[in-house]
Amino acid sequence: MIMPNATDATAGSANQPNPVWQRVITVIPLLPIVVGALWWDILSVAIIVAVTSCYGLYELYRSLHQSGYDPYRRYSYVFGMSVVGASYIQVAYDIPLLTAVIALGVIGSLITAVFTASDNQYALPSWALSLVAVLYIPFLLSHLILLRSVTTPLHDGVVTPWITPGFAWIVFALATTWLGDTFAYFVGRSLGRTPLAPHISPKKTREGSVGGLIGAALTGLGCVYLLGLPLTPLQGALLGGMAGIVGPLGDLAESQIKRQIGVKDVGSLLPGHGGILDRIDSILFMVPIVYYGVVWLT
Repeated sequence: MIMPNATDATAGSANQPNPVWQRVITVIPLLPIVVGALWWDILSVAIIVAVTSCYGLYELYRSLHQSGYDPYRRYSYVFGMSVVGASYIQVAYDIPLLTAVIALGVIGSLITAVFTASDNQYALPSWALSLVAVLYIPFLLSHLILLRSVTTPLHDGVVTPWITPGFAWIVFALATTWLGDTFAYFVGRSLGRTPLAPHISPKKTREGSVGGLIGAALTGLGCVYLLGLPLTPLQGALLGGMAGIVGPLGDLAESQIKRQIGVKDVGSLLPGHGGILDRIDSILFMVPIVYYGVVWLT
């Protein structure tokens, strides 16, 4: 979840300095830790999701506060961690809590708004931002926990003897997103001429997006053979190609949020990368797509 977000490629950006090495140096010590936790068991995945969600909420709420918004931060942390905990309990103990927790969380957010309305003339925006932030970060990211719980048997693959089905699907989701971004970056950097969404993120190009789509599809195809995923090569390419579509959309969605609140990056925790939220924006969109794709296709 901490790889370079490589969809930022511009027409004419080849002459600008690129902090690729700074990004790589930041990732090298962190990647084994994250991959190891995702491989170990469902509890370690839940811990990664909880920590990442908390810091992502912190970055978003800090930026919102700087821009004059006042979401219910303490309530949102409790609600967000309840969503993560419910996801873990649901898959570890087969107790269907997630839907109930979300329903109670929505009710609780409105009750919070009722009792704080007299102190806050912007109670409606505060309520909306608090609720949406939890659905955007902890809820979407909790699909990593659901994905780690998949038990559909794998076919024979290069690394199948050393991995579980759930971990294989997590690798698929992350690899297609990261490598799709990487393809998009380098294709856009060398061939990019046409802006993709200049009103939101002028650095992204259509040429880079096509490169990202092709790279993600090829990665999905390769994962079928490497990980032994129970997909046909065509299904692997199509599902992988989704990363080339929803990944950039996730990136653009976060860019729109930053543009609306007037910040360039929501954080600076990772040198060369920005904040946690800047690095997981594409993952937030792709992981649920892969999870429901697995449920429907296998």
